[in-house]
Amino acid sequence: MKQFELGQYKGLNLKCFDTSVKEHEIDEAMNYLKSSLKKTEVEKNDSIEIGDYAILNIEGLDTNRSFPVIKEYDFQIKVGNDGLMAGLNENILGKKKGDTVTFQQTIQPDFLQFQELHGRKLTFTIEIIRVFRNEKPELTEDIVQEIDPSLKTLQDLKQKLTEKIFQEKKAQEWEGNLNIVFQAIIERSKYEFDEESLNQAAEELYKSFTKELKNVDGMEMINYLNGRKIKADEFLKECKEEAAKRMIRDQILDAVIETEKIELTAEEYGYLEDRLRRDQENGQLYEIFNDIHVVQIQYLRKKGMDFLIDANIVN
Repeated sequence: MKQFELGQYKGLNLKCFDTSVKEHEIDEAMNYLKSSLKKTEVEKNDSIEIGDYAILNIEGLDTNRSFPVIKEYDFQIKVGNDGLMAGLNENILGKKKGDTVTFQQTIQPDFLQFQELHGRKLTFTIEIIRVFRNEKPELTEDIVQEIDPSLKTLQDLKQKLTEKIFQEKKAQEWEGNLNIVFQAIIERSKYEFDEESLNQAAEELYKSFTKELKNVDGMEMINYLNGRKIKADEFLKECKEEAAKRMIRDQILDAVIETEKIELTAEEYGYLEDRLRRDQENGQLYEIFNDIHVVQIQYLRKKGMDFLIDANIVN
């Protein structure tokens, strides 16, 4: 940090993290539960609409060839999907099962399955074999009992979901209150980041996440980025924002700990040393936590967080 001046950090009388369960949260949980149920395929014999599914036989003929260069049979699509050829969506909308449509399309580079044909103009013949919609089942009492035999009615299910959401919010309560406190203190403090240190911290976060992604999830960073549809520099920007948040929080905590003379007790020192020894013996430590000094700092900052919540949050 280039500069840091701690603002008011106690007696802020902040409203606590809300753990009450809202009606819309119950509705969202119910909808999520419904989406996990097996959908029913309902056949359609009328006009194709956006959102319908269609099974197609596809042939793409190049005028310079005497045979189709593209042949796809029983090819399933969701009509309206942005990843489809524009001509395909446009030409089958309003058609029906059994219809055949013909259109010309120049292959674009984003047609992944046809990249080797990029730039070539083909005449497509599409035979519509089947059309159907996926319909979500209703949550009947029979289905509720299949989900959980201890439940009898929809009201029982709503009550159980309410209790689950409440418990999840209670688990988030400490972190939620801490975020409220930090945000208020940050707004009252003066600070300026050292750009070089911030960039370095962001790069370290990026590398750390890449390593963890590989070791824990077996996933390469490129696949993670593709899944989120973002570029590496966009993710690095996210890392920079996270690094800035961590840096200012650490500055606040260290300043509060010093001002309030928050210390570890002899019992806490002994506990941390014993825990570190046992975790080292069991091979359960990340490399960064093998240093007792780092462990002590983290524990001391946790005490600082508890102090800030107690000094600012009102129920």
